[in-house]
Amino acid sequence: MAAPPPTPRRATDPVAYRPGREADLDACGRIWKAGIEDYQARLNQPSMPDDLAPLRRLFAHLLSTDPERFWVATRGDELIGFASASVRDGLWFLAMLFVDPAAQGGGIGQALMDRAQAGRDVDPGGPAVPGPDEPLDTGIHTWGMCTDAVQPISNGLYARRGMVPRIPIWRLFGEVRRWDALPLPPASVDPVPFEAIVAQGGGGPDGTRRLADLVDGLDRAIVGSAHGRDHAWLRREGRAGFLLRDRGDGRPLGYAYGSSVGRLGPVAALDPDLSPVLIGAAVRGVPALGPVAMWVPGTSDRAMRMLLEAGLRFDGFPGLICWSTPGHPFERYAPISLAMV
Repeated sequence: MAAPPPTPRRATDPVAYRPGREADLDACGRIWKAGIEDYQARLNQPSMPDDLAPLRRLFAHLLSTDPERFWVATRGDELIGFASASVRDGLWFLAMLFVDPAAQGGGIGQALMDRAQAGRDVDPGGPAVPGPDEPLDTGIHTWGMCTDAVQPISNGLYARRGMVPRIPIWRLFGEVRRWDALPLPPASVDPVPFEAIVAQGGGGPDGTRRLADLVDGLDRAIVGSAHGRDHAWLRREGRAGFLLRDRGDGRPLGYAYGSSVGRLGPVAALDPDLSPVLIGAAVRGVPALGPVAMWVPGTSDRAMRMLLEAGLRFDGFPGLICWSTPGHPFERYAPISLAMV
């Protein structure tokens, strides 16, 4: 027997909030698409693709790692908004906050943001919501997100909460046409595939732990927080990592990811001058079947100039990195996407 259709919603119906569930993820994808297309249509931008399978896998990952920070808003039986955030080693990062365009303007986004920040339900008369000014007992030291530059209302909400837009971030996209623009590694360093690092560590769980320790150490030194669960997810998604090591003493100097479908990043380098070398190693080490794409912070000028010289171009409007502190890692770090550090 077919399931009954959802109860039609009315604008006067109360809005309820609850933790998200696996069964909500398709509806979250539809709201994400509707929200993006609502403002992009006003900018004469093309529609988003209909294939939301990669987005759903991202939702499922975030729900599995941070279920207490994945919240949905419903009116009647219909989902009308959602928010998702992650906490990694003291770094809170907002992945998504979307409200059905027909339901915007009623405080739903702020209510979802409260719950994503608190990691619990929020009562207006209850405990305070933690944030950059008052982290309370959360252990969170940094709060951030990437947002669209063309969303002034949302960006104002984030800034009022202490997550101030600080840096543009651009999507670079296109075919590599000038391979000589991608620098080869100097003789002093060696890009090593992650699989080789695992094998050198004895293979199996021991080798995997050895790789995780090296990557976590770089993340803590560069970003200020490790995010091993996201690295594991990236590899399950088919991205291949490369660790840059000093040929003399074997010290790890950075890492980068490439993929056969052209997605590059994240890229982390102790010395920002090494970012182009790392990106070149990832592009050469995992030949793409078509164009490549990467999110590049405006402060990562070496990587940006190199990719433009290689033939990529700016694609669409920039995002904004909102960060709770003036100090940030984005001269030496390019994130996974706008949804994950």
